[in-house]
Amino acid sequence: FYGNKHTPPATVILMKGNQSYNEHYFKRGEKYNTPFSTNGDRFRTMIIMCEKLQFDRSLSRHPPLILKSPDGNFSLTVGSTFQRPVGQVMSKGSTVKHDKLVHCLNPAYALKDPRWIMEYLEYHRAIGVDHVHVYNVDMHSPEVQSALQVYRDEGFITRHDWSGKASGGYTTRKTYEHAKWAAQTDCALRSRGIYDYALFSDIDEIAVGGSVASKSSYPDGHLGPALDMCDEAHKEKGKIACSFNSNTVSSIYTKFNEEEEFALKDKPILERYDQIEAKPHCPSNCRCMGSNCSTIDRKFHFGRQKYVANVKDLSIQPRPMWTHALARDYDEMESIMFQFPDEIMHVRHYQGHWYKNNDLLNSMEEKEAPLSKTLMDEVITSILSSNNPKTRQTKMLIYQKARDVYGASTGVEWITPVERPAKYHKNKM
Repeated sequence: FYGNKHTPPATVILMKGNQSYNEHYFKRGEKYNTPFSTNGDRFRTMIIMCEKLQFDRSLSRHPPLILKSPDGNFSLTVGSTFQRPVGQVMSKGSTVKHDKLVHCLNPAYALKDPRWIMEYLEYHRAIGVDHVHVYNVDMHSPEVQSALQVYRDEGFITRHDWSGKASGGYTTRKTYEHAKWAAQTDCALRSRGIYDYALFSDIDEIAVGGSVASKSSYPDGHLGPALDMCDEAHKEKGKIACSFNSNTVSSIYTKFNEEEEFALKDKPILERYDQIEAKPHCPSNCRCMGSNCSTIDRKFHFGRQKYVANVKDLSIQPRPMWTHALARDYDEMESIMFQFPDEIMHVRHYQGHWYKNNDLLNSMEEKEAPLSKTLMDEVITSILSSNNPKTRQTKMLIYQKARDVYGASTGVEWITPVERPAKYHKNKM
């Protein structure tokens, strides 16, 4: 019911998994007592599609939407029924020369050092992201709040209150995945028809594009070529999303000595850590296949993959979004998702507790993998001498003050660096 209107039945869309709906939505809630990821797959997110509901533009105040089951045993009242979109639906004759990309940033918790989020946002803007949806669960430091306000004033981000209080406990009770899957789904629904693609990733991951041909209009590291490839996969093979591997930035665990700290104190955080794992570590971000792990599987959760989803084609039915693929049903995913090779697109994961917890940090192999200098120069220029006169001074002051306070010793704030052998300190100066 919408006011005095009785609409036809709605469609309920549930998350698809590798087990029955009953198993994922009910039984697993009792079986698992861990907050993260595929350790439990306790689904809660769903979409209720009211296809025939008509928006009445003549109303200044909309009545509640009431959903009832045919037998009357279920009833749900939604008080705030309509949300103003952050952009306009693209017309078929759009003159935008590149695919429009929105970043659906998974819920972030209690950040303190504003430099990371500032570099993170500027970096993603430089590689082709047009807008970012930021879902805040816990309160960040005043400095981070100020930084987020700057980007909101620029129109680059939209902030969402994803706290336990605002959600009635839904986003903070039992599992972080409730907050993540609801945020991803919310962002995908908001972005339909407004953007071409939606990128889904976490605050400790940055997307990386590949090197481009000399005649390309894109700079090295830009996501444009990857999105062009995803366009082609959609047109030629009917793919509706494209996934990519996760590579661990293991050098975040290297504790700097005094000489290194002095040399790196003015460098961006993203530039300090340019060594990544030489190969994936199974079973943490791959699955061994064959005898003696002769081949590995990195698809979907086995490789901690993330993805971009087509949100432009409105004929694609909306669905609740999962973490490492559109859904946990991998038989379906094999048919509707395209896999990017690493040289086209991947994410750098600024995490690696599996190396630390298994005492592997001093025996693993690392390789050099610096980010594009052109992109990083653009990131720092955008922070310290922004073209936006309204935010230029504020942005520069927030960043410089944080650099003076935190220096190089704190690194990535969710990681505690440790002493490592000399070979892991090469090229730090």
